[in-house]
Amino acid sequence: MYPLEEVLTWEAKMADDLDQERQLLAAYRWIKIDLNDRRQTLLQEDTIDVPALQQLDEAIVSIIELIDEKKHRIEEKQREVEAMFYQWQQVLLQEK
Repeated sequence: MYPLEEVLTWEAKMADDLDQERQLLAAYRWIKIDLNDRRQTLLQEDTIDVPALQQLDEAIVSIIELIDEKKHRIEEKQREVEAMFYQWQQVLLQEK
């Protein structure tokens, strides 16, 4: 098992990384909302700018992929942190 100091340092780094990942995920979600709003605006115009609409659709698909990827990374990191805590909890219980 790893020394407690290393575990605490790793846990703090992972917590910081998770916070950053969550902030980025929130930004991606706002970008998606903005892109969808722009798409709706384009669709409400008298003449539809098809190339602009296609670009927006491509951007929306890309941001959805980024959101899914980011959510997956966050879930993986969260599982790693939980697994490490569980292992340490078991070690501490055995020592009592």
